[in-house]
Formats: sequence, C-alpha cells, structure tokens
Amino acid sequence: MKEGNNGGYANDWLIADRKTGEIASLELGLKHVNLWRTRDGYFVGSNYPIEPALAKDETDFPINDRNQSANARHIRWDQLMRENKGRIDVSLGQKFLADHFDSFSEKTQPSERTLCGHVELSERGSKPWQPPFGPAGAVQNKVADATMAEQMSLAASMGHSCGIHFKAARHLKEHPEFAWEKGTLRDLDSHPWTVFKIAK
Repeated sequence: MKEGNNGGYANDWLIADRKTGEIASLELGLKHVNLWRTRDGYFVGSNYPIEPALAKDETDFPINDRNQSANARHIRWDQLMRENKGRIDVSLGQKFLADHFDSFSEKTQPSERTLCGHVELSERGSKPWQPPFGPAGAVQNKVADATMAEQMSLAASMGHSCGIHFKAARHLKEHPEFAWEKGTLRDLDSHPWTVFKIAK
C-alpha cells in the first residue's frame, strides 16, 4: 500500500488475520506511514489522525479538541472497548454503531459527536465539512467476526442503524437553508441488519 502512494487518500486501514487472531492498523499518510499490530488489543477509527507527528506534519486537525466530532467519537470507542473487553461480538458491534452517547457533553443525544453520526440533528454541524443541521452522518454500517470473514460474509445495515429515519422533505421544511438541495436530497430510511453471504 506504500508503493506509489501519493497521499491522495491518506487513511487508517484496519486489518485482521482471521487465522492467527492478529489485527493491525496501517496509518497511510504521505510523509508518515505507521503500522501497529496486536494479538490481544484493539484498534478503532473515526476519521482522526493517530500518530502525533503525522497529525502535525500532514494535517491541521485539532487533536486536543474533545468537542471535535472525530475526537469525541474516538473517546467513546475507547470507553466501549474497555467496558466490553473480552466479550465483543457481532451483536455488540451492531449496538456500538447505533450508540448515541456523546462523550463531550456526557449525554445520550444523537449528533455529530456520537458513533451513530447525526450531523443533520446537530446545531453545531461538523465544521469545516458540514454546517449546522447539514444532511450528513452515518449512512451505512458493517460488522463481521473471524468466522464470518472466513465465509466471506458480513452483517450490514443501510441508513442510521439506530432506527432513526432521515426524511428529506421534513428536513428541508425545518431547515430551509438547504432548499438548494431539494432536487437531489433523498430519504434515507434506517434498515434492519442483514447478513450478506457469497453465493455457493
């Protein structure tokens, strides 16, 4: 993945070896490439740079701002990993992706700072990416364990996995500042978790 890397899609790639139980996190920047591996730990991701040197040299990301969406979600991921160590399975993964606890306000209220991202419900938005009440957030979710990976299957849900539907007409009525999106903005209903398998 380093070969020919031009920095056009800097990202953190979460990788697992189902045969050995080893997991890894590859943070692929332009100047900095970091790889961490473990057999008894965890890695989480929510759109934040991990290594301080990469954050400093390649981004303007505010790594110490707990109010920032990615940082608040990172804190929540770490909380859930600690609280559930040794018992995380597909069912809990699905529950985590529907989580509405805001680690900054310490309240349960869906927003841009929750794992089930709801920028459309946030008076703050997610700057500089989205303005207040911008129609954005979690639009799909996927979970798999080692057994499912071996069988080339996964569980997925379309829309917010928490069950909250996004209705375009209602959103545009409540937030007319987005009227310019009327021709393209569509409903995004919350669909149940479904297991997808390869054909045999």
